[in-house]
Amino acid sequence: WMQVLSTDAQERVIAEAFDVCHKDGDAVARRGEPVCSWVGVAEGFLKVVGGGASRRTVLYSSVPAGSWMGEGSVIKDQPRQYDVLAVGDTRTVHISRATFRWLMDTSFEFNHFIISHLGERLAQFMAMVETDRIENPKVRVARALCGLFNPVIYPHTESLLRISQQELGELAGTSRQRANAAVSDLKRAGVLRCQYGAIVVVDLAALKLIASSDPAE
Repeated sequence: WMQVLSTDAQERVIAEAFDVCHKDGDAVARRGEPVCSWVGVAEGFLKVVGGGASRRTVLYSSVPAGSWMGEGSVIKDQPRQYDVLAVGDTRTVHISRATFRWLMDTSFEFNHFIISHLGERLAQFMAMVETDRIENPKVRVARALCGLFNPVIYPHTESLLRISQQELGELAGTSRQRANAAVSDLKRAGVLRCQYGAIVVVDLAALKLIASSDPAE
């Protein structure tokens, strides 16, 4: 998105942006706090988590390196509705809310970028509702993984995903045991392999076919 900005706008963004390093499990942002910045992932991984002490924890999304998140929260003048946590060593880049709003007020190109992101996020959450009605854990896990390769909101996702099978189960909305069984099925199908604390997508095209297959199969 920086490439579409004027030189003056790029200079303002670079002058005002700042980065923060986080350890595994650190809170990048907390539910209930004011939203002060738009957040990008320079290195590592983030997870966006809802719920709390009195509600079941829900993993809304994972955010790989090269991606930005939270534009909807920056636009709304409300406290943040979710927690954002680091997965492993992570470095985030922050664009202040004031600069973000200034870009929206002055750049048609930036507005188009943000609108496309909001549209993809809406489609992402609609897909989550649809997936929640699917019983087949292999299809659920395949859909959760494919969602991390969305070319608009996650344009730089690499084949190695720093996500545990527990977190993958949370993202797919299924138990750890069922997620583990689904990962084993996908490994036997030749589309995944596992490393410590990570999953490697070997064949994305085949994974997408499984994600779009008949859930009853």
